[in-house]
Amino acid sequence: MSENNATSLLTGVACNAGSDMMSLTYHCNDPVIGKYAIKHEAQSEINESDHSKLASILAQRKLRTGSDSVMIVKNSPQENEHWEEVTLDNLWSLYPRSVVEILDEALINLSLLISHPSQQVAVTDDKIWILYSYDKTSRDYILRQLSELGYIHTTGHEYLNDLPDPKVTIESNGWARLQELQKKPAGKRSQAFVAMWFSEKTNEYFESAIKPAIEHDGTKCVRIDLHEHNNKICDEIIKEINKSKYVVADFTGNRGGVYYEAGFAHGLGIPVIWTIQEKDLVDVHFDTRQYNHIVYKNVDELRDKLKNRIQATIK
Repeated sequence: MSENNATSLLTGVACNAGSDMMSLTYHCNDPVIGKYAIKHEAQSEINESDHSKLASILAQRKLRTGSDSVMIVKNSPQENEHWEEVTLDNLWSLYPRSVVEILDEALINLSLLISHPSQQVAVTDDKIWILYSYDKTSRDYILRQLSELGYIHTTGHEYLNDLPDPKVTIESNGWARLQELQKKPAGKRSQAFVAMWFSEKTNEYFESAIKPAIEHDGTKCVRIDLHEHNNKICDEIIKEINKSKYVVADFTGNRGGVYYEAGFAHGLGIPVIWTIQEKDLVDVHFDTRQYNHIVYKNVDELRDKLKNRIQATIK
């Protein structure tokens, strides 16, 4: 593969980039959005006006899930040892559908950069894309709108163009909006995604507890191993979570994939209901133990508790 000092196709920042004519793939080690590759057949489907949109999607994925080795393909992603292959359609499904959604996603992304409510965030050039912006002017517009909504306070916001790195704090209205977004179902989505250990030991809990609790109000229950598709499994998981109004994540067995799927949903602002068998509670990771898990001993207890939690918290 020929690789040299160049600029990233999607962000325009300096990076090592080049094309591999053997595999017909463009590669870039982008310091802002991570390593990405684009198959030439997919690249032919991307207009120049799409570059900043794709950059924002990848920047957000990196921020929320840590995914930073993505290969963009036109269709039919394959198992790949070095890359997570995703289709253009799946990436476009992650892009906000309105200006209000752009502002909401930008607010969520800002909140993920701080560890305490009082902390200021310097919105440097490398953070432009998580605001769904592409230059300082578009960045300043997003910050101004968030400020006028009362969600953030920006130091010197009246003179943003004169500030190289505006500093932002999230105000009480912003934290209230973030709480609303955590409880808000995404649009009119009518399905719930189940992340759990696929095992004979857990099948009864799914069939006799989780599935009926979800379907009690007519919501479709999606578990990826029971879902028909021809795509790469990780790609399909991301798509189905993005289509869901909430996720039930059962941590029995302490499976790494469940942590990933719950974290991905949480980062998107999709509500997560945390469940676990009582005997496995001691093994729950420290980072997620703070959440209010449904702890159960048997099938009947899980079904009843889960149905009550859904009715109480999912609107």
